[in-house]
Amino acid sequence: MNNKSNVKTDFIAPIAVLTLICLVMAALLAFTNDVTAPMIEKTNAERAEAARVEVLPEADGFVLLGFSKEELPGSVYEVYEATNGVGYVFMISSDGYGGKETLNIICSVGADGLVVDTKTLSHNETPGLGTKILAAAYRELYVGWDAGAEVDGMIISGSTVTTSFYVEAIRNAIEAYEFVKEAA
Repeated sequence: MNNKSNVKTDFIAPIAVLTLICLVMAALLAFTNDVTAPMIEKTNAERAEAARVEVLPEADGFVLLGFSKEELPGSVYEVYEATNGVGYVFMISSDGYGGKETLNIICSVGADGLVVDTKTLSHNETPGLGTKILAAAYRELYVGWDAGAEVDGMIISGSTVTTSFYVEAIRNAIEAYEFVKEAA
């Protein structure tokens, strides 16, 4: 029996085997990403279109307007115009109780400047408290809102942080509507 340590078999070989395994796995992950990326992108685009239609059902299609996030007010990062002129849809990424830019909202504003609908797309809010923003009854509170809307009844007790951020996000959408109308 040979108890001598061999540098090649004891150290170099395991490192080489692990390196080879890592390279093969990285190549397989890259291949999988290349195959699935177009499918994921298509699914995300379909979901985004469905959300726009949900909040502005009168629209017959949407065109992304070319404003940068820096040009738009507050937490609004994208603006879509309905191709038939019935209004605009605003994508909002606001801070929330769950952290920075964790409250993702879509808000539509009609051609008359009034909020048509809102919807929370994703969030990291506290279950039971912060998630009250998901209720249809809460969304309906914003229907008909304009720049001078009162916030009475919008801040839910026990969920003041989340609902305060939500109110601010919808105000940002209304500001963005006014900005877009002036820019046109």
